[in-house]
Amino acid sequence: MRKIFTFIAALLLVTTLQAQNNSFTDKFTSGIDIFNDLVMDAPDGIDFRAINPGVNVYGLYSYAIPKSKLSLAIGLGLGMHNLHSNGALGDVDGVSSFTKIPESVDYKINKLQLTYLDIPAEIRFKTESGFRLALGIKAGYLISAHTKYKGDDPDDGDRTIKLKESKLINLEKWRYGPTFQVGYKFVQLTAFYSLSTVFDEAAGPSLYPVSVGIALRPF
Repeated sequence: MRKIFTFIAALLLVTTLQAQNNSFTDKFTSGIDIFNDLVMDAPDGIDFRAINPGVNVYGLYSYAIPKSKLSLAIGLGLGMHNLHSNGALGDVDGVSSFTKIPESVDYKINKLQLTYLDIPAEIRFKTESGFRLALGIKAGYLISAHTKYKGDDPDDGDRTIKLKESKLINLEKWRYGPTFQVGYKFVQLTAFYSLSTVFDEAAGPSLYPVSVGIALRPF
């Protein structure tokens, strides 16, 4: 996957230097992605939900490449992820890990919430009929993270508790990976594959989120 990331970055550069024509006009656009995260490489015994809803909101400036159907775009956005699992996040000797919540414990919410400040960049292609295609890369910095639990107290099943922990260690501050969008006019399918793990290497589980959803934006 790192080769794919390098290829897309090179394609962005080559297109900037060589392309010579376009039907785009320079403009600023904003959009929203509603997506689901699939968590790859979960630790043994820890199950992440099939449905982990998240949202991206962003603004992008598009630069038209003359005499082509292509444009370049770069912008700024926020990516909000909710990773639900049956594991309680903690650490042992400074290494982060998930401990499976006993099946006898009833809970409604147990998630890791992550928010990133993102810089997306992409090559866009569109036709007069309304077909849209975009290939790009995205880099982000972690600005907020916490765990949230609502359910039975594991130590006292007769009471319900709500817990929110924001002092989390070993989270990887930076994330990056390729992006893809294809669709018709204002509605596109979108995908993002994180090439970086949620936790620092060798200091936590190797989790790789894959985000797949629907993008609502004009370009």
